Amino acid sequence: MTSMQNYLEDQLQLALEPDYFEVVNESSQHSGPATESHFKIIVVSSNFDEMKLIDRHRFINKLFSDELKHIHALAMHTYTPKEWEKRKAAPDSPECSSKS
Repeated sequence: MTSMQNYLEDQLQLALEPDYFEVVNESSQHSGPATESHFKIIVVSSNFDEMKLIDRHRFINKLFSDELKHIHALAMHTYTPKEWEKRKAAPDSPECSSKS
């Protein structure tokens, strides 16, 4: 069985053919027993060139509509290649306030 992280990576690659992407499993930074419940994705794709930020996020939400029934949190950082060239990094995720 493939992990959720690998599945998310495979689907992003197929759907967007990104210039760069990362899928980070941040579940260990949060409370609770789930090991695949919190993810951060960073995606750089020319497919985003004509999309507003909200439309990029809607695209990702639609792509993972079934998976989001099982994932508690999905942080999305979506960039065009031009935006990424200026930035070169996504923001760090905030600390979980309920982590024990």
